[in-house]
Amino acid sequence: MTTSSWTCKTAILYYYTCDYFCMSTDAHMRWTQRYGVVAVAIVVVIALIVVLQQKQHYEEHTRQTIESLQNRIDYVSRLNDEHLLELSSIKQQNIRLIRSLNTIKSCHRRANSSSLNLNSNSTITDDTLNDNNVDSLKNGFHLPPSFSYLSHLQGKYDMLSPAFRRQTASRKYLRANVSFIIGIPTVKRDKQSYLIETIKSLLDNLNNDDMERLLIVIFIAEPFDIGYVRTTAQQIEKLYNKYIENGLIEIISPPIEFYPDFETLKLSLNDDKQRVKWRTKQNYDFTYLMMYSAVRGKYYIQLEDDVVTKPGYIQIIEGFINKQKSQDWFMLEFSSLGNYVFHRACFLTKKGRYNMKGDSHRNSSDIKLEDQ
Repeated sequence: MTTSSWTCKTAILYYYTCDYFCMSTDAHMRWTQRYGVVAVAIVVVIALIVVLQQKQHYEEHTRQTIESLQNRIDYVSRLNDEHLLELSSIKQQNIRLIRSLNTIKSCHRRANSSSLNLNSNSTITDDTLNDNNVDSLKNGFHLPPSFSYLSHLQGKYDMLSPAFRRQTASRKYLRANVSFIIGIPTVKRDKQSYLIETIKSLLDNLNNDDMERLLIVIFIAEPFDIGYVRTTAQQIEKLYNKYIENGLIEIISPPIEFYPDFETLKLSLNDDKQRVKWRTKQNYDFTYLMMYSAVRGKYYIQLEDDVVTKPGYIQIIEGFINKQKSQDWFMLEFSSLGNYVFHRACFLTKKGRYNMKGDSHRNSSDIKLEDQ
């Protein structure tokens, strides 16, 4: 092969090699441009998605804010309606009280005007007047109008005094403004009842000073069985009549009208009908007992009907309360075994309202303090 032939072949090879690399460079540039366009498009799409998500988040936040404000407005409106009803009820009670006072004054005037026959013929004495006045106070149990959302109670606020009540017959021993009220709800048991043993334990572990600043309310929660109510009350009275007459113990049972129609209750919390009825009745039981006790003293303790107390339990509880002065507590619990709760009596209306609305056993605003 001649030198010229090699030179010619080398030139041809060089030409095709250069042409190939030129073509590869052009293709690479075209592919780079295409990928660049795709990348820009992807960035634009992502930016749009982010903007849309932020817009949706802003709209959702705005909607939630509006709903929250609307709920607050509705709540304030309901409170206003409740307060108006409460003011109306207070006004009516004041009117009745003024009428009672006027009647008493009139009786006194008539008694003074007939002084010649006062000692022998008058049937209106100071004791009688006082007892009548006390009777009007003892029968003046009214459910707060803030429970107006309970339709079956509308118009019955003045008809909810206990269906059964056994307490001291003397005005002198009727207790109010005591330091502690102990409420004991009890129902008919299929087997043995420990109510009498519970009362005995409470009394045996009190000293004389504690007895003077305590009220025990036995709440027989059987409004549909008045026979059982009377039988149970007679058993208590037979053993502890002395404490009933000195005002330490009161026995009450609620009226049937206080309770709703249990056959029309809606099922909730995945409970069957019997469980819903039991739970609802218990809420009504506790609420009635709390409303009855709310104006009788400073602190309210609710116990089950099968407890045993320690000697000096009032001092123990009082000492525990004094340790919590730095905390703004709503409720204290002294045991994890059952329903042993302790409230400021002034909060019982709020607690009762909370029970009746069917909320859970605890509220996030409750402050729970356990006695270790």
